[in-house]
Amino acid sequence: MDAQDGNDDAAIAQCMADVLGERPLRLERQVFTHSGNAVYRARMAGDRSLTVRVSPEAQTFLHTRSNLAMLRGLGLPVQTVLAHDAMPSGGDFVVLDWLPGRDLFYVFGSLDVRQTERIAETVVAFQCKVAQRLPVAADGGFGWAAIGARAPHARWTEIFGEPAPVALHAATLARTDATALDCFRARLGLVRASLEDYFDTLRPVCFLDDLTIKNVLVDDGELSGLIDFDTVCYGDPLLVLGATLAHIGTEVGERGGSYAEALLRCWAPQRERMRATGFYASLWVIGLLSLAIEQDNAARTRLLTSVLEHLLSVAESPTAMLRFSR
Repeated sequence: MDAQDGNDDAAIAQCMADVLGERPLRLERQVFTHSGNAVYRARMAGDRSLTVRVSPEAQTFLHTRSNLAMLRGLGLPVQTVLAHDAMPSGGDFVVLDWLPGRDLFYVFGSLDVRQTERIAETVVAFQCKVAQRLPVAADGGFGWAAIGARAPHARWTEIFGEPAPVALHAATLARTDATALDCFRARLGLVRASLEDYFDTLRPVCFLDDLTIKNVLVDDGELSGLIDFDTVCYGDPLLVLGATLAHIGTEVGERGGSYAEALLRCWAPQRERMRATGFYASLWVIGLLSLAIEQDNAARTRLLTSVLEHLLSVAESPTAMLRFSR
């Protein structure tokens, strides 16, 4: 974490003073976030800490309080919103209690196999509870929304954008001048086409889409909290399994192998569900590969190419097995 100084921090400190009647002694910016929001640990008097999340967009945290209340009602170890207001600049901020622990990403090396398995089992059990007990809007809908609100898409496949014609993917694979990235995208497009019937069988199920190797807090070898629930997702909960496997394959490797295997054992996807998991994971990695190529990062490109080749093979064949050794 980095201690931050400057006018932005002064504005945040003033906002906290306005809504809480207490100014933080220090703000420490947290570094492991991909949401576009700034996250701070606010050091308060009396050796206390609070969490402050700041978004440049208005009403980002409009539903955070109610989402967390419903998740807490299910017994999930989530935060409590202490204050929420607009920033003078037009953005949004929320103050929450501070949960102990570090993101799972940082602690894989310190966990034994049984601790890793127990965390995976707990995360999947929470996901199952969410799927079974949290409300779905009467008129359905797929994608991201507040708990109980209508999600924006009529069909699950729409969250992946407009599909290209199958003939175009086949033509790409037949081209002698197609790049490796072109071919990966064509293969992924063909996998998507082959899974459309599966996607059409899905109904909107609530799941926590951002519980991967981040937002799962671990303290002393045990799951200590779950964070960041401004929205949930309605659709196929295997999306979060695929995203987690992609994170492990590209960011963690063998250290995360026992966690990945435990997740797969708990979710137990078979045949089309396993292929869908491979598709979701591949979709994530292909975006990372595109960025690595754009940045001319040869080492990163080699790693991502290897991971993507394996994940695509799983997406293409119901009998392929996932592995997590490099």
